[in-house]
Amino acid sequence: MELITSQTNRWIKCAMQLKHRKYRDKFGLFVMEGIRSVYDANDLGIEDCICFFTARYADDSNLNQFFERAKILHWKLLLIDDKLMKLISSTEHSQGILLIVKKEVPDPARLKNPMKGRYVLLDSIQDPGNIGTIIRTAAAAEVKGILLTKGCTDAYSDKAVRSSMGSILRIPVYENISLEFLQDLKKSGISFIGTALKNALPYKEANVPEDCIFVFGNEGDGISPEILAMTDFNVYIPIAGVESLNVAIASAIILFHFKD
Repeated sequence: MELITSQTNRWIKCAMQLKHRKYRDKFGLFVMEGIRSVYDANDLGIEDCICFFTARYADDSNLNQFFERAKILHWKLLLIDDKLMKLISSTEHSQGILLIVKKEVPDPARLKNPMKGRYVLLDSIQDPGNIGTIIRTAAAAEVKGILLTKGCTDAYSDKAVRSSMGSILRIPVYENISLEFLQDLKKSGISFIGTALKNALPYKEANVPEDCIFVFGNEGDGISPEILAMTDFNVYIPIAGVESLNVAIASAIILFHFKD
């Protein structure tokens, strides 16, 4: 463990910059906050992280095993004061521990070799809380990966990462997927299962193939016409008394119903 020094001030600056998407994309890094998320990264064996923590953790003997494993994983451990933690934190009430993690950038090309299993495509989802919750749900439902169209909000924003509850580390996230790429996947034979009311049947009546992509659309506008035109068929969730369900709730119902 190191006290913060002039030589490590750049990590403080980096953590502050990572509050903005352009720097997350530029550096290929993102931030995870809170003891549970940091423990998840430690348990999953994520290497080469930068871990900021305050004195409350430095004095906790129950964390000795955590810190020992962090050293094995080549984490840089930086003890900072509460004032600095508040400066770099994105939460109103920081838990006093924060991690800078390298983004995994899976190659979308590997999806074509061939595409096996069930995947989720998110089309222009705007709420980072929805993105994070769907990632968490998909990981729990044993989905193979998440595809995000270019119109989606950043899956590595602080709110999305918090909402994923560590699952951003558990499932591949393919960003900036283009319509042309999706059309290529369609030509390869993968099935697209839309979630829409038009030309649809109740989800419990659907026979979904083992290899497919579930498509969930924008919170207000649904799936774009271009992608909707690619679906093999659509499913809907019968509901009463309300106009629609939150997309994260809908994804949980659909994904767990069809979970193997």
